[in-house]
Amino acid sequence: MTDGDVTDLTDDELAELTDEQRDALNDEDSDENEDFVDIREQFLDWVIEHFNIVEVTGSKDRVRWCDRWYDHPEVVARLYALWSARVQADQDANDLGAVSSWWINNWDRHAAVLFDPQTGPFRYCDRTRGHLADRKDIGPIVALSVPPAEWQLPR
Repeated sequence: MTDGDVTDLTDDELAELTDEQRDALNDEDSDENEDFVDIREQFLDWVIEHFNIVEVTGSKDRVRWCDRWYDHPEVVARLYALWSARVQADQDANDLGAVSSWWINNWDRHAAVLFDPQTGPFRYCDRTRGHLADRKDIGPIVALSVPPAEWQLPR
């Protein structure tokens, strides 16, 4: 048997396979499917869940958010880093303060940058004119939408 894909085998070649070879092919197929994890879906679920519990305080003068947050590479990178660190904190059974530490050392620091109206990544976005409208008008506090299905999480 060659190292080709099972779809490359003819009917005669398939018929000649031993039971062990068929089992090996089935194991290879199932291993590929078991290893696949949709990180994009897990990440987006976390973003939505997280923003359902986060209370952003301050006036509209002090907080800015773009509903097309997923089109801001810095924002995606920061949120992805936050998500990764939070997963790690949730799994750290030996450190009971890991989640508390995550809030103080990760979320608070990134949130200060994300929501800063003068220097934050959304400073040129505007509620009425939209994403990167190049205006310094006040934007929404947090307007979050889910990106279209074809949007891909950068690697």
